[in-house]
Amino acid sequence: ESQASSHPNLPLGQLGACAPHHPFGPAMAMEGAVGAVAAGVAAGAFGYNRENYMYDAEMRFERFASAREYANQQAEQYRGDLRSLAALTIKKNTVWTVTATLCMALDIALYCAGRLGLHGPSPPSWIMGLWMTNNAASFAFMALCVFLSMHCAFRAQAASTHLLTRKVRVPVPTLKMLDDARPFGSEFEQQSWGDIFRVPFMTNNGAPKTDEADFAGESSAGGSS
Repeated sequence: ESQASSHPNLPLGQLGACAPHHPFGPAMAMEGAVGAVAAGVAAGAFGYNRENYMYDAEMRFERFASAREYANQQAEQYRGDLRSLAALTIKKNTVWTVTATLCMALDIALYCAGRLGLHGPSPPSWIMGLWMTNNAASFAFMALCVFLSMHCAFRAQAASTHLLTRKVRVPVPTLKMLDDARPFGSEFEQQSWGDIFRVPFMTNNGAPKTDEADFAGESSAGGSS
């Protein structure tokens, strides 16, 4: 009313232009816009980093499972090699056992005749004595061969079983190892604020850029130790 009374000739539409402006209005508006932009950037960075974390967590567990699968396949190769080596020894000694058994049967057949030259005159007694002695020695050696061959085959089988059950076992992960390799989504909250709100392509996330860098770090750590 004071402005209207002091300016009676001005229309009502121009009275607002004459009203005093608040000195903090544009600054507060600018601060609000900057805050909104910062909140949007923070929310976007949070979502981006959390999605990356969940993806990496899934890949880490997949890597653990793949590594265990490869280790199991490698252990199965070792176990197959042990079975093959044991089978080679067992089959070879089985052949010796069969051969020695046939020789023993031949010695018994010659003993049953009681003499040499069934269709002619008998040889002298001293020749028959030598022949009977050698035939008995042959039978004894063949019996010893059968015993040692069977013992070697059984020992090879026992050694293979001992190695397969005590030394070369399939590396099946324990429940604790699975729990350690299993990540939780809540673990993302345990990271530092710099990792949670990391701006992509602007800050370093600490991951190696190539596998060669990772291998170089492992080799340098091994050399220093």
